[in-house]
Amino acid sequence: MKNLVKIILLVFSTQTFAQSIDIIPQLKMIEQGKIEEAKENLEFFKKKNSNDPNVIFLQAVLTENGEESQKLYELVYSTFPNSKFADAALFRNFSYFYAIGLYKKAENLKQLLRKEYPNSPYLKNTDRSFTQDDEMILVENKPYKNKSSANKKFTIQAGAFGNIQNAQELKNKFVQKGLTASITQKSVNNLQLHVVTVGEFSSQTDAEVLQKRLKNEFSVDGKIREIE
Repeated sequence: MKNLVKIILLVFSTQTFAQSIDIIPQLKMIEQGKIEEAKENLEFFKKKNSNDPNVIFLQAVLTENGEESQKLYELVYSTFPNSKFADAALFRNFSYFYAIGLYKKAENLKQLLRKEYPNSPYLKNTDRSFTQDDEMILVENKPYKNKSSANKKFTIQAGAFGNIQNAQELKNKFVQKGLTASITQKSVNNLQLHVVTVGEFSSQTDAEVLQKRLKNEFSVDGKIREIE
């Protein structure tokens, strides 16, 4: 998180925000490792103006659950496209989807960033090769396999977290119920995620059975993925 915050600070350190709360000091706190202090300030800002796009962006940076953070970033650039951090939020969502292997979604966000913010300094960090398949794996740390591979087996991606402890807690819940679960690390553009997967299946139909169980028993919207 710290390295990506540095990038954001370089982009915005010389700018001022006349109508929005200045969150640059809080980003500097995060860079310095003062996470709890930044969180306390965030709560104050939320009481002051929870609809401020800068405040929403700061909340996204401090949110440890990857999926929840992604939704907050999306709120920034979709609802406040002219805000100071809109392109940064869009870039971070690009990084998130690329990190978990959803290449088609990442490519769409890359094109949106290029279209809406052609002068964004983040564009230079989106130069990546994408396949035509939105479910293709990352080249590094391969937890999933190419769909064209012969012997297909499946797993369920149950969550992606910035905090390893949150990922471990979810994994433990599954293990306590007798399920096989694992954690895989993903790092793209200094965005570190811990991806929790559950089970291994010889058919997608079998995976769908567990997928429904995760939804009913754990309130988890799991995504079926192919594995090696």
